[in-house]
Amino acid sequence: MKKWVSYILSAVMMFCLLTGCGGGGETAEPEKEGVAKGYWVVEKMVMEGNEFDKETMEGIFGEAESIMALAFDGEGSIDGIYFGEPLKGTYTGAEDALEMDLMGEKATGVCKDGVLEIKIGEDAAFTLKNQEEMPASIASNPWATYKPDFDADETMAMSSFMNYGRYIVQDDVLYGLTHSKSGSGNLAAMPFHMKGDFPQFDDTKILDEKGSAVYLCMDGDYLYYLRDWEAVCRVKTDGSDAKVLYEGMCDYLQIHDGRLYFTDEDYHFVSTDMDGKDLKTVVDKEIYYPYFICADWMVFQDNDDDESLHLYHAASGEELNITYVPSYAPVLDGKYLYYTDYTDGLAYLCRVDMSDPDTFRWEGSELPLRETGFVIDEESIYTANGISVPKADWQKLTDTKDVTAEVEVYASKDYKVYHEFDDEGLIGGKYLMSKAEGGGTSFK
Repeated sequence: MKKWVSYILSAVMMFCLLTGCGGGGETAEPEKEGVAKGYWVVEKMVMEGNEFDKETMEGIFGEAESIMALAFDGEGSIDGIYFGEPLKGTYTGAEDALEMDLMGEKATGVCKDGVLEIKIGEDAAFTLKNQEEMPASIASNPWATYKPDFDADETMAMSSFMNYGRYIVQDDVLYGLTHSKSGSGNLAAMPFHMKGDFPQFDDTKILDEKGSAVYLCMDGDYLYYLRDWEAVCRVKTDGSDAKVLYEGMCDYLQIHDGRLYFTDEDYHFVSTDMDGKDLKTVVDKEIYYPYFICADWMVFQDNDDDESLHLYHAASGEELNITYVPSYAPVLDGKYLYYTDYTDGLAYLCRVDMSDPDTFRWEGSELPLRETGFVIDEESIYTANGISVPKADWQKLTDTKDVTAEVEVYASKDYKVYHEFDDEGLIGGKYLMSKAEGGGTSFK
C-alpha cells in the first residue's frame, strides 16, 4: 500500500510540474511545457471504485494538505506530502498528456483550468486544485529540501575541508600556509602568475603572523579561518581589518547561509553571525566532520554512537543513522557519500547512496588503506601517499605504506596543492600545481 501511495503522490506532483498549471488559470505555451512552478492540494479521490470528496476525506484522514499536497519546482522535480509521508517524483510531457515517475511508480495526468487530474493504474485517481502558496505541510517538511547532489567543485571543496582546509586559490593568489625562517606557520597571501608550465610566485604578504590557519573560508574580500584551532578569526585579503571573532578551542569551521558554524571546546556544533555574535548551539553533543550537504541538512560523525555517521537537519533536529560502525572523513560526490571505516588497524573505502534515506544503499571495498583520509579530485580518488585510481574503479584503491610521502591537501578546478612529508611526519615541502599545464612549484 505504501508503494501505491508514493506512486500516486509522485504522479500528482509530476503532472503539476509538467503542465505548469498555476494561479489565474493560465496554460503553458507548448514550448514551455513543464517549466512552471505550482502548488496543489487534493480535493477528491477515487480508490478501488470508492469516491471521497474533501469533507469525507478530511473526516477520515485529517486535513487535505496532509493527505496529498504537491510542489513543483519548474525543472521537472516534484516534492510533496502523501498521507503524512514525503514524496518525490519527476515528470515529462504536455499538460494534456503527462507522464510521471513517482518513486518508481508510473502515472498519467491532465491539467486544465487550475485543476489537476491524476490516474494511477485502473483503481486510483486524484483531483487536485492549484494553490497560490506552498502548503504548510510541505513547507514544514524538512525532507522537501533534501536533495544531496554535489558537483565536482563542491566535492573538491569538501575533500579539502576533510584535509583541514589549509588553502584557497582565488584570482591568481594562493591563500594559506607559509612558514617563516623560524619554522612557525603563518597565514599568507601568495600571488603568482604562470611562467610556461609552472606557477611563478611573486611577493608574499603575511596576513596573520600569530599562527597558521585551518578551515579557510572566503566570503567577499574576507578570509575566515581557525588560528591553530584556538580562535575563529577573519581578515581582509589585503591584510586589513584583522579580528578575533571567537576565542577558545574550536574545529571544523564552515560558512553556511550567512552564518559561521564550527565545533567548540566540547566538540558541540555551534553557530554565530559573520561578526562572531549571536552564538547558538546547533548540535548539543560531541560530533566530528560536520558538513552541510544541502539546505539545512548536514552529515557528521556521532562520537557517542560508536563514531557512526549521521544525517541531521539543523532547523528541525531530525536525525538518522547513515552508518552503524566507526566511519571517518565523509566526502559527498554526486549522490554518493564516500568514507572510510576502520577495522583492525586498517581503513576500508566505502560509499552510501544518499538519494534514498529509506535504504542508504551501501557498497564497500575489500582492499585496505593505511590512513582514513582520502581526496576526490574530479575523476580520481587519491590516498594519503598520492596513489590514485579513476573514480569508477574506487573499489580497487589500496595503499598500505607506513610512511606518508605525498599528500594532496587542496584541489580546485584549475589548481591543486600537495605536501611532502619527511620520515618523522613533518612537512618537508609544499607545492602549487596547475592542472592544465602539469607543472608544480614549491613555496615557503
